[in-house]
Amino acid sequence: MLNKNITYRPEIDGLRALAVILVLLYHFELGVPGGFVGVDVFFVISGYLITEVIKNSVSAGRFSFVDFYSRRLLRLHPALIATISLCLIAGYVLMDPASFSELANSATYSLFSASNFYFLFNQGYFDASAKTQPLLHTWSLAAEWQFYIVWPLVVWGTLKISERFLVWLLIAMAIGSLGLSQYMLSYNSPAAYFMMPSRIFELSIGASLVFISRYRVGDVVNSLITLLGLALIFISAFVLDAASPFPGILALIPCFGAAACIYSGHSTSGSVLRIWPMVKLGLVSYSVYLVHWPTAVFYKYYIFRSLNVEEKLILLALSIVLGYVLYVTVERIFMRSKKAIKPLGVSFVAVSVAIVTFICILIVQARGVGSRVPADYLSFAADPVNFHTNNYGGYGFDLDSQLGSENGEKIAVFGGDSFAHQYAVGMDAELKKQGLMLDATFLHGCIFSGEYSNQVNKSPRPACREAYKKAMLKLDGNLLPFIQAQSWDGYLGTITDSTGALVPVDNASEYQALIVKILTATRKDIGDRDFIIIGNQPYPAKLISPATCLLRPNYIAQHCESLLEYVESASATLSINSVLKNFAASNPRTYYVDATEAFCKESKCGMVSSGKILYSDSFHLSIDGSIAASLGIVNFIVSTKNK
Repeated sequence: MLNKNITYRPEIDGLRALAVILVLLYHFELGVPGGFVGVDVFFVISGYLITEVIKNSVSAGRFSFVDFYSRRLLRLHPALIATISLCLIAGYVLMDPASFSELANSATYSLFSASNFYFLFNQGYFDASAKTQPLLHTWSLAAEWQFYIVWPLVVWGTLKISERFLVWLLIAMAIGSLGLSQYMLSYNSPAAYFMMPSRIFELSIGASLVFISRYRVGDVVNSLITLLGLALIFISAFVLDAASPFPGILALIPCFGAAACIYSGHSTSGSVLRIWPMVKLGLVSYSVYLVHWPTAVFYKYYIFRSLNVEEKLILLALSIVLGYVLYVTVERIFMRSKKAIKPLGVSFVAVSVAIVTFICILIVQARGVGSRVPADYLSFAADPVNFHTNNYGGYGFDLDSQLGSENGEKIAVFGGDSFAHQYAVGMDAELKKQGLMLDATFLHGCIFSGEYSNQVNKSPRPACREAYKKAMLKLDGNLLPFIQAQSWDGYLGTITDSTGALVPVDNASEYQALIVKILTATRKDIGDRDFIIIGNQPYPAKLISPATCLLRPNYIAQHCESLLEYVESASATLSINSVLKNFAASNPRTYYVDATEAFCKESKCGMVSSGKILYSDSFHLSIDGSIAASLGIVNFIVSTKNK
């Protein structure tokens, strides 16, 4: 029971159970591509319950802001604090300094219900990097708390005028928030996903049920409404996926489904939500939600590979068990209605937040507590937290640079994304040795093309075409070769045309055909001059960051080092490099440079060589990697020039 101001409804706990099951199936990648809509179902439930609590309290003349906020604090924060504390312990034992420092940073934001801001400015919810954040899922709790801060003021203030005014205000806020959410999808989709204003319409839909529920229909109609609601939730869970423009208008599908289930869940067909397993899982759903994502992230971090189906199922079951334990040992204790619990509980929460925050600050200040790392491994990096930044092969070079001798002979124009920029350190050093230079234009995360661009967090990047045009201008008035390098296989599903619309590409073959089309256009754009294409450096199909592996503490056995060497046939870049090589062979004055030779010997490749880490992250070259690859690349360019 939420509190004495509302009647317990088991079907709502059943709906909570359905929501958390969908989220777990999505996060464990068990065949429900749109399972993230479970969070939207939670938002509708919260909007309904919280509005009803406040309205009933105001009507009875006993509403108290202090009582409301203290109840919410004791309902949500103790289990959250326990989860964060356990994550910090696990991070201390398992994580490299950079990952541990990032965990501590996100934990601080989570404690103060601001983690949606943290993840907004660090990565999108659907980004690959987000899957390594143990506290990513706390963004929804932060958004919900931000709703709790303003909602009592809204409901209490409008009810002072009239219920009718509140109803119209809910409608207005829902329309405004939905419009904002839809607009933000094309402007800043992470903000649309993470921020409370673009989610208000979901909570408002739930809140409106407080008034809609007064109008009742018969059981037959109610049963049909419940079935329709369940159908809408399941349809959204199985039809939507990470590429869908969401939330926006599409979020209305699961939200209306949840609203229908709340409205008519007492019906005969609603009994599916009232069965014992669903109700019990619903009761512990908050704790299950809290523990499931860290459980998955830490396990994947430790084993250093993707999960198989058996592991996913075991982790799902384990999450439910751990959630139940957290519910019994922490969450339920602070939900008790005894008067003594409230002041003691609030004091405990305040002290706990202060202590854990202080610990997080110490972790960040200690740069992830690098002293945990074995001395042999720590020698790889003086500053392990910033290893990628300080050791990336493009470190210290602007995106618009001249590489080599300042007054040397200009031998080429060079362009591309971060996979081109990564050669800056090595090329600069090698060109200086030979008294040569080249003019370079880079832009990270951009497909280099005059016609096409790409999306980042579902937002088009017109700056990509501008960078390409800048590189083309450097070819005016000369016949210098044009050199291009980029993450040739890195933009599948993100390439947009000149209007900003996503180019439909359904598989690797179609994507490779699009790359050939882009290269063909570039070949035409540069005219009668040499075109040198640098293939992708090799890296394992299952992305592995060598620094993340080597800089781990050894409190428990770590086996990730064995994965840093692999056979060349396991490289993720073989297929696209073959396409590039064939394109060069099929076009005049077009050459292909294979970067693989610097990293693979006798069909065996490595990410570490002679005590040097060759990659700054899972696929970008480090300074040492840049130097290793650039000798062959520069020599090839020079040999082509002298033909």
